[in-house]
Amino acid sequence: MNKRLILITMMVLSGCQPMTVQHSKGPVPVTVRVDDATYWLEEWQQLRELSDKQLKEELEIRRQAFIRSAEPRTRLRLALLLAAGPGSVRNQDKALKLLKGLDMDRADAGARALAALLQQNIEEQDWSGAKIDELRDKLAQSEARVEELERQLQELTTIEQNIQQRVTPQ
Repeated sequence: MNKRLILITMMVLSGCQPMTVQHSKGPVPVTVRVDDATYWLEEWQQLRELSDKQLKEELEIRRQAFIRSAEPRTRLRLALLLAAGPGSVRNQDKALKLLKGLDMDRADAGARALAALLQQNIEEQDWSGAKIDELRDKLAQSEARVEELERQLQELTTIEQNIQQRVTPQ
């Protein structure tokens, strides 16, 4: 637990840039490279653990940071929260606009990869949502057609019974 706290603290203090942490206590020295992938995964994990109030505060903090400096990292931090954050702060349309506005020449490889992944995820969710809506419409039409056919069947059954009552001698 203590090592994890130190590692997280080092990430925050380093401005979340790739760095190497060395630990020499114990029988074997440990060297850990903290790269962008680790940073982004840790960032996402921390978001998942926040309450709704904390999420909204974090969203405002990230918006303000983006307004002050539209660097690729601040843009991506805001887009990550909007794209993959919990439902109370999720706004995939805004996230997609942020991702499409990312200056790929200024972003590092990890940021470009994450941006591409988030953009693809949002576009696939949009496609899936549209497909689900289309299938719901077809289902509603099919259910209406089934009801109409059942009504017609009931009418035909009633007509047939009336004909049989007329034909049957009493």
